[in-house]
Amino acid sequence: MSSIGVHTVIAPDAVIGANVTIGCHVIIYPGTQIGDGCTLFDGAVIGRPPKSAGTLSRPLKVDAPLIIGPGCVIGANAVLYAGTWIDSNVLIGDLASIREGCQISAGAVVGRGVLVMYETQIGERTRVIDGAILTGNMIIESDVFIGPGVNTVNDNDVYLKRYGLAPFSVEGPIVRRFALIGTGANLAAGVEIGMGAIVAPSAMVTKNVEAWSVVAGVPAKVIREVDPAQRAQILSHFGMET
Repeated sequence: MSSIGVHTVIAPDAVIGANVTIGCHVIIYPGTQIGDGCTLFDGAVIGRPPKSAGTLSRPLKVDAPLIIGPGCVIGANAVLYAGTWIDSNVLIGDLASIREGCQISAGAVVGRGVLVMYETQIGERTRVIDGAILTGNMIIESDVFIGPGVNTVNDNDVYLKRYGLAPFSVEGPIVRRFALIGTGANLAAGVEIGMGAIVAPSAMVTKNVEAWSVVAGVPAKVIREVDPAQRAQILSHFGMET
């Protein structure tokens, strides 16, 4: 049996699973699907449709509802847009905002105040810590750690595009499996962070980072390789060959 707090508004065609706990002042928009055993804390806005004031460079594309899998926890005052798919047992922190077209895989954690822009993918068990900004069209594979306050961008040529003087296109960073992005680091558009790589806190990454390497500085440069013993330990833990 589900529990619903006071002053909560649920659209008539929303689909709510069994044993769902919904706090007070929650808004659930039309078409939203919420799986069994989910918890939605007070003030969450679920399935919000994107809306332009006519000034966006990027056209809005939403042709699907918000789908939340079973066992998820949605924090207080989080805002989740329509057109996004969230797998099972995902934790979304208080005040997080997740735009349309995103995919968040099972067991991921999106921390408090994290901003996830449009059409971004977050892999299984990945953790995005408080205050990080994930840009649009970004790909983050499984078992990645993104520290607090990390910033990412998807357009290195915004100078003309913002006026419509150049064709609109974006390319978010790619972060491969097991990588770690340190606190306050910055990732430029289109860069690829290789498997198991480490980006030091406050680094500015403007070029691709090789797998299992450690980069630091502004601009970021390789300072060493990941300890081979640690690399082997991680791969062994996941049943992979070194």
